[in-house]
Amino acid sequence: LVGVIDRSPAVARQFAETWKIPFFGTKLMPAVEKTGPDLVSICSPTNTHVPVIKELCQAGVRAILCEKPIAYDLPAAEGAVELCEKNGVLLAINYQRNWDRQFNRIRKSIRQAQFGRTELIRVLYSKGLIHNGSHFISLLDQWFGGLEITRILSIERYEQDDVIADFTATCPAVSRIIFQNVSEQSYVLNEIEALFERGRLELRRGGLDIYWTDRNSDPLLPKEMTLSNKAKKLPATLPRAMLEVIRNITDVLGGKGKLQSDARAALRTLRFCARLRTLA
Repeated sequence: LVGVIDRSPAVARQFAETWKIPFFGTKLMPAVEKTGPDLVSICSPTNTHVPVIKELCQAGVRAILCEKPIAYDLPAAEGAVELCEKNGVLLAINYQRNWDRQFNRIRKSIRQAQFGRTELIRVLYSKGLIHNGSHFISLLDQWFGGLEITRILSIERYEQDDVIADFTATCPAVSRIIFQNVSEQSYVLNEIEALFERGRLELRRGGLDIYWTDRNSDPLLPKEMTLSNKAKKLPATLPRAMLEVIRNITDVLGGKGKLQSDARAALRTLRFCARLRTLA
């Protein structure tokens, strides 16, 4: 980590002192010229992402890690992705769960049909679809692919840059996917419950806690199957996901492999959210 900028000089200085960074400032281009970074992480408000991406492309930066979403405006986001591709700039959007080791093991198990067919997926999200729910749209896109909205059940709030609604979706491998909003005025909840033929998978606390429940023969009705009364807690690796993001980006810059979750995948997620806002 060679430099940090923030519009507040005091914040930039404090951050630099905390992490022992040699350079801090308030202007992007002088910082890039001074430090010559291989990778720039954009952690600024969403409406600044596209202008910053354009500046970094012009400056010849090799790679960009941008917080989600790329932009609230879909055409602007598409233009930013195309600009990076045209200039040979590696662009990753920080849906960090797509890099998480345990979630990728789950994806492999799903695709190898180790859980059997997928019966139902329920997503609980708070604080807006783009703000929080999009993390799970992106994750389900990586696990299954081909997500499509089927019906809006209710709309709690439509905003200029986001939407809060209950709705159903589908994809080639899953006929029933339900997204339900939980008001942050009660508490923030971001979870996935996936019912498979052979058991139940639960991602609680955004994926910090992962549980699997096997199916068993019912003790009273042996010909029927029920879920076990005890869930197994699986290892969670999400706290280290950002290290996986950086490792993957540096590997790709070194000519090894490809991005595990590229900008085109982020565009699919943004198009899904934009479609829901349009329907709302």
